[in-house]
Amino acid sequence: MPDAANRDDMRPGDAPLLLRLRLFLLRTPLALPLVGVVAALLGGYAWVAVVVAAALSVVLRLWRLMLCTLLCVFIAAVHEGMRQREAARVQELWSQQDAVEFEGTVIDLLGRGCLVRAEDRGVTLALRGDDMPYAEGDRVRVFAEPRVSEPPPVKGMFDRASWMRSRGIAAEADFIRGERLESPFSWATVRGYATGIRHALAERLMPPGTEADARRQVLCALVLGARELAEPETMLPFRRGGTLHAFAVSGMHVVMLAGLLWALLRLLRVHPVTGRWLQLVVLGAYVIITGFSVPAVRAYVMLATLLIGLSLRRRVGLANSWCFAALLILLVEPWQLYSAGFLLSFAIYAAICIGARFCLRESSWFGPDAYIPPRIYTHWERRQRQADYSLRGVIIVALVAYVVSLPLTAWLFHTLTPWSFLTNIAIAPLIPLVMLAGIALLCVSAIPLVSSAATWLALRSAGLLLAVSTWFGYLPGAYLAAEFPQPPQAAMVLGTGFGGSVCVLGNPGLLIDSGNELTAALQVEPALFHAGYQPAALLLTQPVKSHSGGADVLCAAWPKLALLRAEELGSHPLQLEGKGGRFILYPPPPDLPRRPAANGAPIVRWEMPDGRSLLYIGEAPRSTWEQLPPEARKADILILGKNPKQPLDDPAVLRAVGAHLVVLLPSASDSLLSESHVALGGRLLRMSERQNLLLPR
Repeated sequence: MPDAANRDDMRPGDAPLLLRLRLFLLRTPLALPLVGVVAALLGGYAWVAVVVAAALSVVLRLWRLMLCTLLCVFIAAVHEGMRQREAARVQELWSQQDAVEFEGTVIDLLGRGCLVRAEDRGVTLALRGDDMPYAEGDRVRVFAEPRVSEPPPVKGMFDRASWMRSRGIAAEADFIRGERLESPFSWATVRGYATGIRHALAERLMPPGTEADARRQVLCALVLGARELAEPETMLPFRRGGTLHAFAVSGMHVVMLAGLLWALLRLLRVHPVTGRWLQLVVLGAYVIITGFSVPAVRAYVMLATLLIGLSLRRRVGLANSWCFAALLILLVEPWQLYSAGFLLSFAIYAAICIGARFCLRESSWFGPDAYIPPRIYTHWERRQRQADYSLRGVIIVALVAYVVSLPLTAWLFHTLTPWSFLTNIAIAPLIPLVMLAGIALLCVSAIPLVSSAATWLALRSAGLLLAVSTWFGYLPGAYLAAEFPQPPQAAMVLGTGFGGSVCVLGNPGLLIDSGNELTAALQVEPALFHAGYQPAALLLTQPVKSHSGGADVLCAAWPKLALLRAEELGSHPLQLEGKGGRFILYPPPPDLPRRPAANGAPIVRWEMPDGRSLLYIGEAPRSTWEQLPPEARKADILILGKNPKQPLDDPAVLRAVGAHLVVLLPSASDSLLSESHVALGGRLLRMSERQNLLLPR
């Protein structure tokens, strides 16, 4: 350690490592408690970080910091341990019952259901159902059927288990019936009132009859956080462009509102101390009304720390307030550590701070000469310097945030948005305009003449934001899966429920059936996208909507997709060739009755580039099988379903094909599950109703 005589002359870079570390921890004392809490929540080998943090506090003689770290770690570990034990008890109990009954308080609403805080277990439960007449804060008694949550078979599809973990949900169930009970006043009641206020304010931005206007949906989501009022088609350009943060209330919106309030209070000549406390109250109400999201809470806690520190004439460090916000959230709700909102919000804010610090140190790009003192700048030089700082700040901050967010989005959502760097720069000046116009419309919506001008400005600014996001979101390569494309000989079978299935052969190759519209949008298109498939043609084997209703959804996702309908194939085999191989479609006999609809399903033979072959019979009838040429019946892989009138449930069919792998679709007959085919040296796989199967290559 240096002596006292030389300590004042020492520069920070010349100080020993332990001294610099001690100075950093004295300026940011909550960094070590945050590291300890994160390590305790992760568990496993991460507990080593807790030991290192405590040992470092001892070495640096920071005894109070060591006690604070150990206390925070103890609280987080006990809280999370008790929650996990109760969740395990609930899951074990529910796995033994066909129906359950419990009482609790509704703490949040979902698209199809709600979250209930159970009273007897103290855990959060997800209740699924349509049109449940409950609101936040209602105390209910519910009778429900337990549901099993399985991980998605393809990365990028909706992972229900991960979503439940990020929301602290112990289990979920399907709603059967329930009743309201007398509910005491609670935090959930406050959030229920806030939801009612949010919907009432949303009616000013979106009057009845204008719900289909995408511009008003953007206004409601951006100003009030009412994303539930937006249609998926409106959110898609923001998702594709990597700017979904602009479509919901985040820390950026809280900071912008704080700036507007500060300017208004300065204009009204309100005393600074009084203005800071008014800002705390107004911003707190805004965060609660807009849904109390984690990014908004993070920004509010940091702003509150800054405003209170200024009022008390105390120095406030951004790094320490950042740690305080993260520590406060994790101690109250430990499961937020696994949520995308928490990780992206805190990581991107840290990146923005680093980028801003680098921007201040970066030399001027096109401003005045650095050797000219600012006090003698001319009017043009001052404007030039301001423009230089603004441009540098936008580009550097956006670039650093992009570098940090890209791997996080690839890990959390399994997607890549290469153009999001440029998109965020393009929409940076538009978001404050939309925010200001939306708030102005809320304030003057009751004044007839002024409201018309405010509505015009708000809709034009929201439309411009939507147009820019759409343009960037649909550029070539703007939205990519974070997975390598599948090879030409890859194949996948997807069970869509209720005995239905969808199959893709080759890449690019042939997609067989689409499912209904909802299935295509929520299952088929995400599964193909994230698995790395690029279908070249879509074959609809049946005209019923359960098999072909989602054709429009898939054609919109892949505009170059060729559409083939079984009833339009004619009476002769049809051959298709491409990078995925050669496909031969054998239609049914012309004289075969087309009732049931499955009788019109053709048989598909796929000859792969590597020399193997696959025979997709699906729900095709026996008559179609019998007219196949003998050489077309042989294949290495067989995919088989069941025709309701002419089923192919004879093991002799399996022997005739000679496949080493037989995949039975959900509609296939259970009589084929015999040992006759296994004795021939093959492998037989039975698909469930909701299962993806990547065929071996």
